[in-house]
Parts: sequence; C-alpha cells; structure tokens
Amino acid sequence: MKSILLVLLLLFLEIAPTTVLTEKDMKITSFNKKNQGSKAPKKVFIRSFKALFEVFEEASAKTSGSKSERADRTTFTSGTSTSLGVQISGVDVEDFQKMIDEAYASYVSQLTSQGFEILSAEDALKNEYFTGWTLVKGGASSDAQAAGFVMVTPQDFNYLVKGMSNGGREKSGGGLLDNTPKMSKDLDNVFVADVNFVFPFVNLDADASTWTKATSVRADIDYRIEPLVDPTENKKSLAGGPNLLSQVSFMSGLDIGNNPLFHAKVEPKKAVSFEGVFKDKKILEVTQAKSEMFAKAGYTQLVMTSGDQKTVASHFAECDHNAYVQAASGSMKDLIDAGVANFLEMTKN
Repeated sequence: MKSILLVLLLLFLEIAPTTVLTEKDMKITSFNKKNQGSKAPKKVFIRSFKALFEVFEEASAKTSGSKSERADRTTFTSGTSTSLGVQISGVDVEDFQKMIDEAYASYVSQLTSQGFEILSAEDALKNEYFTGWTLVKGGASSDAQAAGFVMVTPQDFNYLVKGMSNGGREKSGGGLLDNTPKMSKDLDNVFVADVNFVFPFVNLDADASTWTKATSVRADIDYRIEPLVDPTENKKSLAGGPNLLSQVSFMSGLDIGNNPLFHAKVEPKKAVSFEGVFKDKKILEVTQAKSEMFAKAGYTQLVMTSGDQKTVASHFAECDHNAYVQAASGSMKDLIDAGVANFLEMTKN
C-alpha cells in the first residue's frame, strides 16, 4: 500500500495550479523483494539524466510516372513527389538546457536532503564493470541520438557510456536484456537511477495514391510527453538503438535471471498532450500529377519530358514560448516529485 506521504504527494500534484501531470497520468511501479530497499546502501548512481526535445520532422511520398497508348494519341502522366519538413519555432537549446538543469538540481536536492549519497560517474568508473567505458561531460546538446530530436543533459552532471559512434550517437551498453541489475550488483547494490524525458511535437502522415495520381504529406501538431518513442519508427533514429523512454527509475540488486530485487519507477501511462502551445494544428501539402497528350504521326517521335513534378515545403511551427516551457518543465517536475516520493517510501526502514 502507498504510504500517507506518497498519497498526499500525488493529491498535491493533482490540485496544484502549476501541475501538468496528475496521478491519473502516471504509472507507478513498486517492486521490493527480500526487503532490498532498506538493505541496499544509501547511495544512488545516476546512470542517465536527459531530455529529448523534437525540433524537426520530415516525410515524403512519391508516385511513378506512367504512359498510356491509344490509337490516336499517347498520354504521359508525370510522377509526383511531395516532401514536407516541419521545424519548431519559439524555443531553442538554451531553453531546453535551463529546464534540464533546474530538474536535475531539484532531483539531487530531494535525494541528498533525505541522506542519500550520489555516486559520481568518476567513482563508478573505477569499478571493473565499467572497464572501457567513456566518461561524458554533461551540458552539451546533441542532435545525434535520434533524428529530429535535440538531447540535453545537466551542466553539473557527468555520465558514462559504453561507447560513441563516429556520428556522436551514444551506446548505452545494454543489449536485449536490461543490464541495470548486473550493474547495481557490481556496484555493491547501490541504486542505479535513470531519469529521462521525451517531448515530440508533430506527427507526419505521407500518402501516395495511384488512383488520384497525387501525393500528400499531412502534419498534425501534437506537443506531448511520450512514455516511449520507437527510434526506428518513421526513420526517427539515425542509427537504431533502444527505445526512448520517459521515466524516473531506481533499481537495485540482481535477482534470478536478469531481474532486479528492487525497482521503483514512475512513468506516464500514455502520451499526454499539451494544448494551447502551438498556433497551427495541421499543415498539408499536396502534389497533383500533370498529363500531356501527343498526337501520333507516321514517323518516329522523340518526346522529351521534364523530371518528376516536385514540391518541397518548409514550414515553421510557431509555439508560445512560455506555454511550451511550462508544459515541459512542469511535467518533468511532476514525474520527478512522484518518482522520488515513491522511491523514498520504498526505502524506509
């Protein structure tokens, strides 16, 4: 059962005027086997702390040209190609950085005020588990982790990655199985924490119709926090990789198989959209095929046609700066507050 502390915290989140996510928006995991929560050392190794903000998305559709022969004429119908790129306007990397810095400061303060020690990446690197891993300095934005997204990490936060691709994409070191329980065990069962947020802002739908001989791309503006984004869907990822998650998670210990003995996690139950942030709701681009007819003659004709008709559209989706920041920073705060409260309740003696 949830303690009075956790219940009051969640009730506060639901009625507070600045709250973005309510208890109904959150899924809470509370798994504590063999009393691991109170037996583990009061140390937290923050493996990841980051936010990914979508700033650009593009899609395209294409149809092939065709040729129709009749007794007295030949009809050439051009192919069509429509491309649509939508870029966010009104916020920039500086805003993303400020939000993640404030979220990190609040998170660390809540833990240390309750007597938890933060195990630094530099100290964790001394453990044999992290042999060959790379220390990364936080505070530098990256657009190499998932196509169209900017990732930011706190300026006062250094972290470890298994490796780095030539293009700058980080390798987490995990495979098909979550490596967190093994990592925790090798670090003397400290709590391994992951705090991640993902904020898409647009959905694109491309359509190519051979019946109407037209292509179209529609953009639906939908700024939201997502519990999970598949980086391979719609070519969102530059190089594959694990799913992008929104979560505040703590794990400790290694049970049978690759399962943890302790897992406290708070995440969105589903995508939560933020209304009133963007001016536009929908953007549509359509390209219609062109047809040309040529009368047949008694001699061989050389018909020269131009390339496929193509429309390249570039659009800026303008947002209300303050509303955008309030939605993102507010949802980060709500998840962190609920996640830390759940963790503290589960680690009580």
